[in-house]
Amino acid sequence: MEKLSLFAVSLSIIMLAIIWPYKSLATKEVEEINLTRLGFTKSKLKTPTGEIAVFEAGKGEPLLLLHGIGAGASSYIWFEIAPQLAEHYRVIAPDFVGWGESDRLTRDILFEDYVTQITALGEWVGEPVRVLTQSLSCGFVLSAIEKGGIEVIKLVLNTPSGGFDFGVDAIGEQGTQSFLKISESPQRNEIYAQIFHQRPAIEDWWRQEGFKDGEAVPLEIIENNLYNARRPNASYSALPFLSGKLRYDIAPLLENVTVPTIMLWGNEEFRIRPEVQERISKLNPEIEVIRIKDARSAFEVEQPELTLAAIMPFLK
Repeated sequence: MEKLSLFAVSLSIIMLAIIWPYKSLATKEVEEINLTRLGFTKSKLKTPTGEIAVFEAGKGEPLLLLHGIGAGASSYIWFEIAPQLAEHYRVIAPDFVGWGESDRLTRDILFEDYVTQITALGEWVGEPVRVLTQSLSCGFVLSAIEKGGIEVIKLVLNTPSGGFDFGVDAIGEQGTQSFLKISESPQRNEIYAQIFHQRPAIEDWWRQEGFKDGEAVPLEIIENNLYNARRPNASYSALPFLSGKLRYDIAPLLENVTVPTIMLWGNEEFRIRPEVQERISKLNPEIEVIRIKDARSAFEVEQPELTLAAIMPFLK
């Protein structure tokens, strides 16, 4: 990747973080923001990986919203479309362990940890579910389905990628090795904080990669990401992807899926190379591919009406 992002910080900034003195950060406090401000209730669910925060609203058949992976990620990514979905479904939006308001572990959170959580959510719901998920989490859901851990009747994949699709490393060897060294350092939390506790890093991703129109990024999503990125032990959830431990090839999982599925991409998406997008989109002829106009990675936030128009007819 050529531009600064939450997933691929330039090597110069990484090295600056490494040589920076490890000291308390003079960062402005930000408030906690979650889906309860939109009328969702919050509960806790114990899973083998840890306790997860679950936000719920609406009645009817269950619709599970699973957020992606990245510094500051949480279920709040759905704030622009979740209330509308809750008018038709029982919307269940958890924070994965290591993210949002769920447990923070002091070990790396890896692929099977996410699959285990999705399986636990499926058992807790107790009936077949519809699932809307994004980015790296798409593969976690596909794996859980393949292993029989959750019964899914409709599946929506937003920007599906494992970060190592078709053997193409999304970050590159140099960046991966730098992040691997950070993840193995006793000062991993301090170094991580120097990079990702900073407002400019969060804002930069949203304005360059999240949105096509960088001036339209809502302040609340930046505040939410910043609050969550500063939670204790955040490096154990974020660094596994950056260091390569969590990256995977989504191709075999997509080829084998038999659940009715649609795939959505922002038509201005560039973090995932166009040729990789094209190959992913053609893996399974049974999967309809929809492009969201005037959007990049976070089209569920930038273009909520177009996103809802794409997914609602399919979910019925």
